[in-house]
Amino acid sequence: MEITLFSKCIKELIVENDRVDVPYLGTFSAEMMPAAYSDRHNTILPPYRKMSFHKHDIPLADGGVLLSKIRKMLGVSLNQAGVELGWCLSRLCSELEGSKTCKLPGLGTMRANARNEFFFVPDDDLDIWPDGIGFEPISIRLSEKAPSGGGDREGEPDASSGAAGGFSASEHFLCERDEKPEQQSVMPGQAGQADSPSGPAAGGRDSTAVKQERIRRKLPAWGIVLIALGTLLLLFVAASYLFTEQMSPVLDRLLYSKEELELLRGR
Repeated sequence: MEITLFSKCIKELIVENDRVDVPYLGTFSAEMMPAAYSDRHNTILPPYRKMSFHKHDIPLADGGVLLSKIRKMLGVSLNQAGVELGWCLSRLCSELEGSKTCKLPGLGTMRANARNEFFFVPDDDLDIWPDGIGFEPISIRLSEKAPSGGGDREGEPDASSGAAGGFSASEHFLCERDEKPEQQSVMPGQAGQADSPSGPAAGGRDSTAVKQERIRRKLPAWGIVLIALGTLLLLFVAASYLFTEQMSPVLDRLLYSKEELELLRGR
């Protein structure tokens, strides 16, 4: 039996089974892998079945599934199928021990390390999941619009992505993030009026407050004290002139000493 026929038997069996035991060699197994992001997180990889190989001793009696497949493919007896398998595996192991590699057409490549430990590398396009036919990677392209309305800056698409087609499993979704802020046109001479209160009354209050603030900034602290004392003095003089009789005792105390006041009263 040729290696090509051996590979064909393994592939047809692994499509329908989670494991295929190969006498004198080891076990081919398959497991479901969920959908995942690529390393650059710009592509969603679809779910698939991953095929692997584990070397260990398997007696001929445990390889009934594979022997039945070989018997049907070659049209021989079950015992003759075991003999054909033994010859094929003998040539496969000799090639692995010599060149460290052996191609399994339609499946992948068997390899051996320095300690003659066998392992399996599946082909990139290996398809052992009929229900997953048509599933393709989905590329996520991000486009950002500049605030000035310039051209889009598109993220670099993944190498596996193609042209975006109809709405299907292979569609490349375009996720747009519009970051353009809303801008209001401002006519010349209107800057700063949008948030300020309208009307002449509001303008008067604002101008008065601004003038007072400017005066406070220009005058030092001692100037404010002098102005306050001058204002009090003017009020006192005005009160003395308007209320002479009431303010006379106060003025006398300010203008004359105690002895002078007693002399004036003695008169």
